[in-house]
Amino acid sequence: MRLKLVVPTEQSDSHGLAWAGAAVALSLILLVAGSIASSDRPSVPLPDPIVVGASYSVPDLPAPWPLSLAGEATRTVEGSFRYGSNLAAVLRDAGLSATVIDEIIRAAQPVFDLHRIRAGRPYKIYFGSDDEMILLRYQPDAQTAMLVARNNSGWQASQITIPFDVRPRYINTQIHGSLEGSLGRTRLGRKGAIGISQKIADIFAWDVDFAADIRAGDSIDLLVEERFLEDEFVGYGDILAAGLELRGQLLGAVRYVDENDIIAYYTPEGASIQRTFLRSPVRYQRISSRFTSRRYHPILKVNRPHYGVDYVAPPGTPVQATADGTVSFVGSNSQAGLHVKIRHGGSYTSWYLHLSRFPDGLRVGQQVAQGETIGFVGKTGLASGYHLDYRLDRNGQFVDPLKVQFPAAEPVPPQDFASFAVQRDRWMELMRDGQARSALLLAGGGSGGS
Repeated sequence: MRLKLVVPTEQSDSHGLAWAGAAVALSLILLVAGSIASSDRPSVPLPDPIVVGASYSVPDLPAPWPLSLAGEATRTVEGSFRYGSNLAAVLRDAGLSATVIDEIIRAAQPVFDLHRIRAGRPYKIYFGSDDEMILLRYQPDAQTAMLVARNNSGWQASQITIPFDVRPRYINTQIHGSLEGSLGRTRLGRKGAIGISQKIADIFAWDVDFAADIRAGDSIDLLVEERFLEDEFVGYGDILAAGLELRGQLLGAVRYVDENDIIAYYTPEGASIQRTFLRSPVRYQRISSRFTSRRYHPILKVNRPHYGVDYVAPPGTPVQATADGTVSFVGSNSQAGLHVKIRHGGSYTSWYLHLSRFPDGLRVGQQVAQGETIGFVGKTGLASGYHLDYRLDRNGQFVDPLKVQFPAAEPVPPQDFASFAVQRDRWMELMRDGQARSALLLAGGGSGGS
């Protein structure tokens, strides 16, 4: 088990000793774990991921009223809407008078379309000490509740969003095969691994080509959100911190939410992990042809230059713009088939060839954002199979997209660094806690929790 300590190099001041002390203490733990391990030891199952730390705060509900009325109830009637049923029938079955039912429906209608009540969704009706209804709760979905309660002026309806209870969880795995498959063997399970692996690919999309750069033995450490609604697990949320080790090179990322609730990922030092161009425009299976001055064309049967990279992918796979820009061409010709060109500033133009179709409404002059879908994989034009021919033109001359080094985007703004450091330190502390507990588990000491 590895221990990865990413120590900030900027603005550490009084935190420096704490980080250094943690590094020494946890290094000793690893020393113990390492003395037990041997190169010929048979592989053992990875320990279950560890919940590290308590839930961090989430926004309160908009107001204690009317949910607080539930605590005053002496009787409740609950169930789920049946097919063909409606709110009036449910209230009538609960014993309410026609007059009260009419008042409740009139109050609820402006807030929630009662025609959208779905079979199978739950409701709960609360009655007070006088056996009069004091609160109605209906949930059209897991995170939304419609409430109707009586106040001094009559019945009042409201619709609220139930906030997630979010708990950080540490996960570590070595990569054997695909990233998704390796994560699926952890506590994430297959369903959780699908979403988390996509988020990892999105975070590191500028530096890592996950179809080509991953090798057996690479590893990843994650701190992810586990989301609960009223104590029931409902899925995984954001990645809070990640450490990806590729052939000995460590790439780190931490989440930062600014004062406008905009989420971005940076290195622990505050540098942006984004680049001006993505590494690849499509989630592909393999590269069938690379940039070269001489290639035998499989259809024309002649040697000619190939000024792009051919990414083999299933038909219909979305193709993304590799950078912000303006669409300069949408159309087709006999060789390139359906294709798109995007101009990026004054130097670069990206080309996307052999598409099967374009998104509805794509047009010349349209502004597109990095990562936006601008086409779908096909084999139109001179193409022997489904693939994307991606090309990059710099000042009128094609360059190898796999070799161009693009500059990073802007780092954390100086005025936001203090806020960033608070969030970063919390996630890194929980990450180190999870690493240390995993090391103890491998060393045979402690239960580590679950």
